[in-house]
Amino acid sequence: MIERKSLKSQIIDAIWEMILEGEIAPNDPLRETHLAKSLNISRTPLRDALQKLEWEGIVISEPSKGFRLAEFSEQEIKEIYPLRAKLESYALDLSGIPSKETLEALVSINEQMALTNSPKELIQLDEDWHNLLISNCDNRKLIGMIKVLHRQSQRYEYAYMKVKQDVDVSVNQHKKIISYLQQGKLDEACNLFAENNMVGVSALTKWLQTK
Repeated sequence: MIERKSLKSQIIDAIWEMILEGEIAPNDPLRETHLAKSLNISRTPLRDALQKLEWEGIVISEPSKGFRLAEFSEQEIKEIYPLRAKLESYALDLSGIPSKETLEALVSINEQMALTNSPKELIQLDEDWHNLLISNCDNRKLIGMIKVLHRQSQRYEYAYMKVKQDVDVSVNQHKKIISYLQQGKLDEACNLFAENNMVGVSALTKWLQTK
């Protein structure tokens, strides 16, 4: 299926790439004139995109100052990840036991996670794994909330992973979740999935304290 993205979505993707690549750092101003010229777009769709990112908590706007990238904070880490744990576990419960084909795909993605040396690829693979696991959830509101939480947490993870890669715990938990699902043990898989979402909280908090 070909996905046709709106102009706003394309602009958000472009800005998001700049954030992940470190071209825009926390607390940096997002100068509309410069961004519009850089992306070869007018300021109207750019402002729409920035307002969406503001709603998601990625950027902040201030009267007479414009937009800026939100700073990192320990409090945000402590708020994001418990929500992810609860909501994604619930989404898996609603999704039910995945098909054999989906379980095989989950195994394949997890194996790629264990082998990659690229922080960017690792985070994308983990994102793909999580999304595929709950892909049968038909609660669109829930999936929308999870998507926002993923974007909020990803910029922390990507900045941290540039410093250190430590994925063994997560990969092993993924294996165990898959095993539970293969055995039809949905409750056990949901509980471990919630724990999996909390794996990086301590490391991220300690890393942020040293910045």
